[in-house]
Amino acid sequence: MANTDQKTFQCELIGPTGKLLDCRTSSIVFPAHDGQVGILHNHMPMLSQLGLGILSVTRLTEGSGQASAVQPEMQFFVDGGFALVAENSVTIIAYDALSLQGLKAKTIRSMLDRAARHVAGPALSDIQRAHESERLRALRRIAESIQS
Repeated sequence: MANTDQKTFQCELIGPTGKLLDCRTSSIVFPAHDGQVGILHNHMPMLSQLGLGILSVTRLTEGSGQASAVQPEMQFFVDGGFALVAENSVTIIAYDALSLQGLKAKTIRSMLDRAARHVAGPALSDIQRAHESERLRALRRIAESIQS
């Protein structure tokens, strides 16, 4: 169990392929439908609709009787879903989620190509086209950060 003096809480991320993350954390920042939301220990209960963007989690590892150690920030690309915050626990259920750890340039290029074809398709409504265009811009920013 994590050292309670560290003000940690439980975090779960569930995507279409199953559970992507289940860990103790000291902070989370996720894209809500109306802006970024930051969560710390003892945050008030809330239910938030997810937007499109980067979910950042400061992950902790359990020590053997020692204080938990902070690991590098983990990042995920998420697109839609919900985040439930209650009793020092955050559960995020995303319609689409992708871990950015170890993401290969080839994978992101494939996602960019697919998104570009989808935006160019004739079957989208104006709202869908705007969302897909936003998704394409977000994927381009991720691709640029991977190449840097």
